[in-house]
Amino acid sequence: MPELFIYNGKDITMNICLSVLEVTREIARRRKLSFEDACLLFARSRTCKVLHNPETALWSESVDFIADRFDKENL
Repeated sequence: MPELFIYNGKDITMNICLSVLEVTREIARRRKLSFEDACLLFARSRTCKVLHNPETALWSESVDFIADRFDKENL
């Protein structure tokens, strides 16, 4: 069975997946990287790990907010 992300009794798996997709696109745009390279970079980040924890509610923030957090992490 695939892993589901649950927050307050609701399945937020799609929210987290879409956030990862859109943030990865934004990182690729900002850094002029391929989507694949941005994906590898983001997947290894602390920001991505936090995003995958439903209790942090980072998934509910905007793409720009999450991408900014990623940028600050990688200064």
